[in-house]
This record gives sequence, structure tokens and C-alpha cells, in this order.
Amino acid sequence: MRPGGSAIHFTKSISEALRLPRTAELIMENLARARRYLSVKELVKRVKMSERSVRKHLLVLIRRGFLRRRAVHGASRRIAYEYSLCTVEEMLGATRRDFTRTLRSLEGFVRRVGGAGRKKASPRSASYGRN
Repeated sequence: MRPGGSAIHFTKSISEALRLPRTAELIMENLARARRYLSVKELVKRVKMSERSVRKHLLVLIRRGFLRRRAVHGASRRIAYEYSLCTVEEMLGATRRDFTRTLRSLEGFVRRVGGAGRKKASPRSASYGRN
């Protein structure tokens, strides 16, 4: 397998499993291929999307725990950011935490709402029909 091939395969799998937007998937694939930090400008060229769209998806991927971001001094002493993929193990851990958080949220919702729509059976109605 070529270098980075397993990371590319994993990013495709995780994008599909989590139903990430196509732009987010392209960003992850390009970072996996590059195997280094890339600037926003480099990512914009590679994924052929607007800078605004790329930045939006970068933030989503950082929040989900799939990317690292580091500050660098850009042109005219401005701070710019570069991005790279986390390790496969870190992405898997982030996905596990995300699923756990989602499952807990759904369970809490079911507990709150599930009992609200049902009436408790009175002892009289509960025994009705059994005698």
C-alpha cells in the first residue's frame, strides 16, 4: 500500500460512517495524502472550493477531533493557521466519544419524553381483564 494509504482509506470510511459533508471528506483526504500541515490556501487549491467553505469545514473537523491546528507567522507578520490530520487512533477515539455523547443525549431524551406521553395504569385498570 502506498504511504498514507491506510489513513486515506480510514478518512473515507469515517467520513462515510459519520456522513460528513463532501468538502470535509476532501479536506481529510488531502491532508492524508500530504502527510504534513497544510495552510488554508493550499487546501483551497487542492479541494477546489471557496476559502469560506474550507474554513467552515476545518472548524467542524477540529471540533470533531479529527484535525490539529497550529499557528504560524504568515505574510506581514499576521498569524495564520496550518492543519494536519490527527492520528488514526486519535480520530477513532474522537469518533467513539462523539457516538457516546450522542447516545447519552438520545437516552436522556427518551427518558424525559418517553414517560411524558404515557399514563400510568391505575391498579384497578391494570388488573382489569385478568380476573
